[in-house]
Amino acid sequence: MCAQKATTHANRRPPLIDDDFDLREILVKYVYYWPVFLLFTIIMMIGAYAYHVVTKPVYDIKATMLLQDDKNSGDIKSSLQDLGMGNAPKKIENDVEILQSRRLVESVVRDLQLWVSYQVLANHLKEDLYKDNSPVLFNLIRGSRDLNQRLTIVILNADKFLLKTSDDPETEGTEYSFSSDVSTSAGTWQLTPTANLRKYIGSTIIINLTDPKVVTDNYQGSLDVALKDKMESSAVDITVKDQIPQRGQDFINYLINLYNKNEIAEKNSKTKSTLDFIDQRLDSLSVELNYAEKQVEQYRSSHGLTDINAQSQVYLQDAQANQGRLNDINVQLKVINDIENYINAPNVTDRAVPSTINIADQNLVALVQSYTDQQRERSRLLGTTPEKNPVFDPINQQIATTRAAIKENINNIKSSLQVTRAELLGFGTKFRSSIESIPGEDRELAALKRLQASKETLYNILLQKREETALSYAATLTNARLVDLAYVLPLKKSKALLPFIAALILGLLIPAGLIYLRETIKNQVTSRRNIEKTLPIPISAELEEVKLKSPIVTDAVNDKINFMSVEQFRSLRTQLHYLHDNENNGRVTLIASSVAGEGRSFVASNLGVALATSGKKTIILELNLYRPIMAEIFNLPGSHPGMSSYLNWESLKEEVIQNTVTYRNLDVITSGQFIPNFSELLDRKRIEILLDWLRLHYDHILIDTSPLQVIGDANIVSRLCDITLYVIRKDFTSKSQIPFINKLYTDQQLPNMSIVFNGVEQVRDGYKDYFVTRG
Repeated sequence: MCAQKATTHANRRPPLIDDDFDLREILVKYVYYWPVFLLFTIIMMIGAYAYHVVTKPVYDIKATMLLQDDKNSGDIKSSLQDLGMGNAPKKIENDVEILQSRRLVESVVRDLQLWVSYQVLANHLKEDLYKDNSPVLFNLIRGSRDLNQRLTIVILNADKFLLKTSDDPETEGTEYSFSSDVSTSAGTWQLTPTANLRKYIGSTIIINLTDPKVVTDNYQGSLDVALKDKMESSAVDITVKDQIPQRGQDFINYLINLYNKNEIAEKNSKTKSTLDFIDQRLDSLSVELNYAEKQVEQYRSSHGLTDINAQSQVYLQDAQANQGRLNDINVQLKVINDIENYINAPNVTDRAVPSTINIADQNLVALVQSYTDQQRERSRLLGTTPEKNPVFDPINQQIATTRAAIKENINNIKSSLQVTRAELLGFGTKFRSSIESIPGEDRELAALKRLQASKETLYNILLQKREETALSYAATLTNARLVDLAYVLPLKKSKALLPFIAALILGLLIPAGLIYLRETIKNQVTSRRNIEKTLPIPISAELEEVKLKSPIVTDAVNDKINFMSVEQFRSLRTQLHYLHDNENNGRVTLIASSVAGEGRSFVASNLGVALATSGKKTIILELNLYRPIMAEIFNLPGSHPGMSSYLNWESLKEEVIQNTVTYRNLDVITSGQFIPNFSELLDRKRIEILLDWLRLHYDHILIDTSPLQVIGDANIVSRLCDITLYVIRKDFTSKSQIPFINKLYTDQQLPNMSIVFNGVEQVRDGYKDYFVTRG
């Protein structure tokens, strides 16, 4: 019986490879498909060029303006704030939000009719037109709910046009006159001819109508309003994107103009409210002053008084000073009462805003101004929203809080003024007692003059404030100053290259993804790495895929491809020497595979030739009784007795050995005729006797067996062999066979297993063709 080598699986097991990433392998695998990458890249580049030609460029339009805070305004605004009627200071950030507000953008879209676009159809291509170069202008008289319409017209002459239902030149249409009413599903509209009409006679014009709200959303999305430097500069950049540069410039310029108009209108509205209040107070004081003057005049006339006694001048001056202070207190109390009545009024919007003249408490002034602004905001909301809407809750809460704070301040100030007034009244009583000696007529006249003087002083103050406020009302200055009108920024070259860059990336990614998907779905062993990652069995050789008429690669040694294969078998021959631990003779090698077609007989025959040509006496035993092929490979007679005859005691061992005439030192024992009990015969002593005799007469014995997953003959004879060369074929052996091969190895069913990886592709799998043809 043949003894197996002492080399164990543990001594020869290489470590499994856990690293899934091998850059060289990946590059080699994908470079093999370079024509696919080139094809996809060319297709993508053609698509990018078509996109570049068809797609219209988008321009950036930019303008710059300066915004100022209200705190930097002049004396006119200061005078309004002295009256407690000026606007609260504004922040530049608020103006930035107003500039890009939906209300302002929608006003621009509607005023400029940006929801209407024009195109001319020429050579099946559409060219954008704008107001300056459009032959017609669309005027909507009565619109429908659905404004998303498309109108196609053909300009017949200077007076008429043809309205069509589609862009097809063969489609008939309805004839209309310019500036006449036309009723369609879009509503009632007119077309007004422009100075460019004659240039487009016979042309097809497409008028696209879009819902203004949708256009507003688009412009608001592309509009960008930002401060250049929030810390040091109040300059604001306004930028918008548009396919038509002139349209983008008109949009920004009109946006700035509309912003300025709205600012002026808002300021004038608040200033007018102040003027109305001052006028009301002047009218009231005018009546009171006239009455006081008439009383003085009547008193002098009735009592014949022309001057005041010199003796009472000192007392009168003191009394007047005291009365002046008392008048100031009374004025303040009256203003406080007016404010209190204003706060307690049920409907504040119908009342004029009270003045805060001579009120020293600036906190009260600020609270009154805040209360007024809140009432105005509430009135503005009432114009568009029902009063019971939850949106009023915050503003109602603010109004209630401010009203409570004002009432508290009024109570405190009123208490202080009343104490001061009581003291002044006491002083007045003292002065009156001091001048009791003055004639009653003079005393009464002095009282009337004091009343007249107080009314006149208050009237003059209000008159001066009115003039200052009127100057502010007449002014048209705003907090914004234009630095640069809207201008078009040059197109960036990087944007033009983006489609081609994207095409290049897609041209590489798409085929790479398809290749990766194919490799993922594919269930065959595709690379050496597949084996190394899943099996702990060493790979002894990799054999190139060859397509030859002769199964023996040495039969065409002058061919470059075959020469490479010859060298691979020579390398396997050398490797076999080390696998047998350098033994000189009697080496038994089992050549096995999982299924048919993996190249087991190809490896056995060519390895046998390689061993024989090196001077080693070699014999091949064919134990594949079901699909014998050795006789065909070596041109041997198929009727010659073989292994089946020997095992069945029909022939002697010398009779079944056939010498290959072509290859010296190489003999073959074919499988012979088919017998049904071949596996049982292999399990008998006669096969052991044969192998023991062959060990004595041959250096190498190569056993070609049946596929292991189909027939178990290899398991029977494996106990008699020294090593096993297990053949796995690239793109043929299923990955489902890997667990089966691994079990053979771990269970030690086959001796000293090594892998022969058959069918690799020279270029695809990274082998360099460094051999040259000799001759």
